[in-house]
Amino acid sequence: MLRSLRLENWKSFGSNHSARGVPGSMLEFSNLTLLVGPNGSGKSNVLDALRFLQGAAFDYPLGDVLRGRWEGQRQVWPGIRGGPFEATRAGGGSFSLRTRWTIANRTLIHKMEVKTEGEVALEREFLHEDSEGDYLFDTHAPSLGAQGGRTEGGGIRLALKGEKGGRSPVQTHSSLRSLLGQVELKARVQERVKTAADLVRLAFREAVFLDIRPQLMRDYRPENGGQLGVSGENISPVLKGLEEDVRAEIIDWLSELCAPDVVGIEFDTTALREVMMMIVEGGGRRVSARSASDGTLRFLGELVALLIAPPGALIVLEEPDVGLHPSRIRLLAELLERVADDHHVQVLATTHSPTLLAHLSKRALGNVIAFGRDEKGATVCQRLKDLPHFATLADSRNVEHLISTGWLERAL
Repeated sequence: MLRSLRLENWKSFGSNHSARGVPGSMLEFSNLTLLVGPNGSGKSNVLDALRFLQGAAFDYPLGDVLRGRWEGQRQVWPGIRGGPFEATRAGGGSFSLRTRWTIANRTLIHKMEVKTEGEVALEREFLHEDSEGDYLFDTHAPSLGAQGGRTEGGGIRLALKGEKGGRSPVQTHSSLRSLLGQVELKARVQERVKTAADLVRLAFREAVFLDIRPQLMRDYRPENGGQLGVSGENISPVLKGLEEDVRAEIIDWLSELCAPDVVGIEFDTTALREVMMMIVEGGGRRVSARSASDGTLRFLGELVALLIAPPGALIVLEEPDVGLHPSRIRLLAELLERVADDHHVQVLATTHSPTLLAHLSKRALGNVIAFGRDEKGATVCQRLKDLPHFATLADSRNVEHLISTGWLERAL
């Protein structure tokens, strides 16, 4: 599980900013964490930060992670909104991102400090275990003294956890990429250094940033289309390949969502082994993916992605409630909580929907993170359960009204 993310000078986030004594740039995550706040308050900047870390874990040059990467005539990485110049607060010269993970019963803390002036490069990177005092590798470990950090020619020097009784081994690698993919298991380096680096790198790489696009879900797709895809484009072959009990659960959810009731999902397969799903309604009418509503397809894509995700997966969604009728948003709240609790999938999502928050359990509502801006324009954020008078909100019979009339902004 991704336990926390701390942002310093990243986009709208300031440096050591605090509100009521709580760091405004520190986000604590649970199995289900919703981010809520006005437009421009910083919610999407959090998702951009996680996408930057994912791009770094793919071993792309850090400049390409921010700008976008092309190979031949094909874009293989879309870059981060604003590019290098707007990655830092108010056009500053550097930012840092620190994450804390629980992976394989280990607590791993990873931090990157990146300069964006001139060539985008590392200023510092470390991976610690249990606490920031127990480093696995660190470009500014005490043992390096004044020799730590960047070297002439674009390198960066780091110390690694060595065998007991000896000095920390030192390696030099490129400062243009994350060190997670560069550390080497050489002489005197403890094996757990490489193991931990690979675990964090894999966790970043396997995070799924869903961007369901109904228009891409309407066509025939190859029967062996593989994974769902971040846009849901392979929904038809994926549904066809599911076990009957999983497909039955999906049909149950759809029957709650749609009018008239959904009683089944069938498939039309061409001679070229291409598949299109057909939603079967209670009266026997078959509705193809081409005719299904955007809201139905968007919910179906999110539903399938969440139900087939392996335990431990991190699923990131931006405004999953878009296109849903207000009377059906309760289904989304139930789905998100059930997947997080029963399927052990971690879900992080942004929302503008007071209705969605109103249908959360008290526990899930307390883990919602509210966003706003202070008088200097910096993002501030806190969990609802840490705000004054949270009990008043949680016990209210009209949570939706309180939130839609600005309670969160005033409390924050």
